[in-house]
Amino acid sequence: MEYTYTQIQEGAAKLVIPELAEPTELNKQQIRSQAPVFYNPVMKMNRDSTILVLKSHIHALGREIEICEPMGGTGVRGIRAALEVNGVESVLLGDLNPSAIRLTEKNIGLNHVGDKVKARLMEANLMLSIHAKPLHRFDYIDIDPYGSPAPFIDSAVRACKKNGLVALTATDMAPLCGVYVKACIRKYGGKPQRTSYCHEQAIRLLAASLASNAARHESAAWPVFSYATDHYVRLYAHIERGAKVSNRCLNEIGYLMHCFECTYHTPTKHNGEMFCPICGAKMKPAGPLWIGKLADPDFTDVMLRKSEDTHVDTRLLNIVEAVGEEVEYGPGFYDLDDFCSRLGVASQSLDAVVKGLRDIGFNVAYSYIHNRGFKTDATPDDIDKVIRRL
Repeated sequence: MEYTYTQIQEGAAKLVIPELAEPTELNKQQIRSQAPVFYNPVMKMNRDSTILVLKSHIHALGREIEICEPMGGTGVRGIRAALEVNGVESVLLGDLNPSAIRLTEKNIGLNHVGDKVKARLMEANLMLSIHAKPLHRFDYIDIDPYGSPAPFIDSAVRACKKNGLVALTATDMAPLCGVYVKACIRKYGGKPQRTSYCHEQAIRLLAASLASNAARHESAAWPVFSYATDHYVRLYAHIERGAKVSNRCLNEIGYLMHCFECTYHTPTKHNGEMFCPICGAKMKPAGPLWIGKLADPDFTDVMLRKSEDTHVDTRLLNIVEAVGEEVEYGPGFYDLDDFCSRLGVASQSLDAVVKGLRDIGFNVAYSYIHNRGFKTDATPDDIDKVIRRL
């Protein structure tokens, strides 16, 4: 199929991309994936988050950084980083598609960033492996494939400097959310459950996979910011070196037990038989997965401060703020509609239920992932009582 090209603007970058036939909602992703070079405008918020994270990362390090994106596509993320982030010393972009490299080089020239941004025709794991030895590593590595990042996690950890960041995007939500359980176990080493908070579970499975891979190299991977939205999850993790810190990091991996009768859930370190303390039903485990914090509140605070002089998606800022607010709560959240359905009552106002719980002394945070979800230290019995009163 012959393609023409068009010029667009994303952030500070001018980009030449393939011009696609007008897609419908049903075939949109298929048409984009069949183009000679893949560019997805829906992922702009993902790339916006990179800009905020890089500014915060440079703020923490206090020096210039070197970046690698081994699956660069059109080069948009790396070019935006060079244009929009002060303190980026160099960006290395890679791709196995010759058309992508030619287009990336054209976009590099269009934006006059050839002094900072280079493109190489190379397989992603090979590129990262070449830079795995000391003095050749990167301060920031971004893995954003079409599907699962699992095949590239080990190489990314090895090529990341001490105190660097590894960013992962996963779009294979069906395995991570429990539709294809065996595929999730193969790729990420953990078993999912089909729950209302399955997208948060997806982040935790991804974080545990990254931490486990890092531990093989006596390294630790601590989430500094993560979120789930649209058709993907996104994780940014700080890499530390050393056996002791690696052992401490592994202590944050466990299981999330879920009761499918009353929706009570709780983290645990061991995958043993457990019965729900609320209703007595046998609970089912998800994991191993990350049961620790999915973000660093200090890091998200810096992200919000840096957003004041950064043009990013307003929805992203709302997510950053929400992630910072709910970071102290444990894994999982409750879906109000699950309670209303089980109690056989009409759908209740989420605001009213949240207020009712707070009025009797419980802590509650709205979930940004689910518009009817909330995190709380209340038990399902407590929530039931509030709903019945309403």
